[in-house]
Amino acid sequence: MNPHAGAAASPSAWIEVPQFDWQALTAAGALPAVAFRKGQTLFSQGDAATHVQLIEQGRVRLMLWSESGHEKHLAIVGRHGLVGECSAFLDGRQSMTAVASCDGVARQIERTHLLRCMQADATCLRQVLWLMGTKLRVLAQQNLLLSQTSAAERVVHHLLQLADTYGETQATGMAIGVSFTHQEMANITGLSRVMTSNVMSQLQGQGLIEMAKSHCVIRDMQGLRRLAPKL
Repeated sequence: MNPHAGAAASPSAWIEVPQFDWQALTAAGALPAVAFRKGQTLFSQGDAATHVQLIEQGRVRLMLWSESGHEKHLAIVGRHGLVGECSAFLDGRQSMTAVASCDGVARQIERTHLLRCMQADATCLRQVLWLMGTKLRVLAQQNLLLSQTSAAERVVHHLLQLADTYGETQATGMAIGVSFTHQEMANITGLSRVMTSNVMSQLQGQGLIEMAKSHCVIRDMQGLRRLAPKL
């Protein structure tokens, strides 16, 4: 993800920032890296927010749970992203749940250590603020999408944001530089996996995209943009 994108750019709900330098966090005071398995809960909404997690490998999805048990997915955080930082400055409780989308590795950072590093290191401060701001913008965009768009428009929106954020121009089109599954797309769009797969198949049948395992190439960006919601 490009943290220097223009202010008008709409960020992707898939947040990966491999270029971020967290040396100030990991040089001293960080706990050893710990492997996690797909489906493992890193922390739950309401847990004590004593640590944040620095994702070194893999992807973690962030979600909110209502009292009635309904879930709403916010974002999927990958390499060099943080999870739990949004609760580090509040009431000492995690505001959301973090669950591994795939196997990976994370490093725990004590909340007090994060705050000290932000005070002492301008790069660390900018990166944390950028991640928090990105998640806020993603959440605002998600609220609009869920209330004002069709299933196909939601999928198209997220494909375009992935391409704008991680796109790599190739001979066959715009290759999205991060992998994702139909289940992850379903989680983010608030759709069932079956409906998401149907939309993706329709887009592929129209020659707009091409899927190979968990990788996507957008073959017709302008054609896809014509299907995007007008938000």
